Amino acid sequence: GKAADQAKAATAVGKEKLEDVRLGKKINDLCQEIGELVVAQRRNEAPEDAAAQIDAKVAEIADIEKQMEANNVGGGSAEAAS
Repeated sequence: GKAADQAKAATAVGKEKLEDVRLGKKINDLCQEIGELVVAQRRNEAPEDAAAQIDAKVAEIADIEKQMEANNVGGGSAEAAS
């Protein structure tokens, strides 16, 4: 009944939060990789495709941020609907 529905909702919220934490860690990892590439560039030690690698990582961060935003928007409306 109602308790089971509340438990399901709480589990869904918990999963969304866990997903956000996982995605946030991925963003942090990508930022660290970008930083390492930039430092290597400044020292003239970077691979030739460093700029392309940085662009790809920045694009990946943008995709993850969109996914997190969709999770937060979608999660809120799903709870309201149930």
